[in-house]
Amino acid sequence: MSEQTQITVRRATSYADRLRAYKIMLDGVLVGSVRARQSVTIPAAPGRHSLVLRIDWCGSEEIPFEVHPGEHITFECGSSLTGWRIFLGAVYVLFRTREYLWLRRAA
Repeated sequence: MSEQTQITVRRATSYADRLRAYKIMLDGVLVGSVRARQSVTIPAAPGRHSLVLRIDWCGSEEIPFEVHPGEHITFECGSSLTGWRIFLGAVYVLFRTREYLWLRRAA
């Protein structure tokens, strides 16, 4: 088994931000970006990490996780402004900046 740890971020499609990329921050460092209907795989060292997505001053909540040597972890992400929530854009931009994007570990 390879000692290389990989993290994949898969982005869902939604109307909000469909033409913009989300910045991927691993342990507070910009490591890449992901566009709508794309996925990005990032190499990382085994151990404890944190993952957060950013778009302008908004983003997702920070997700702490631990990976073991050779493990490949997948996360899914997207905009919280789907369906009727598209009308709450100003609320998310001004008051719920850490909930503007959603990020979760894939099953």
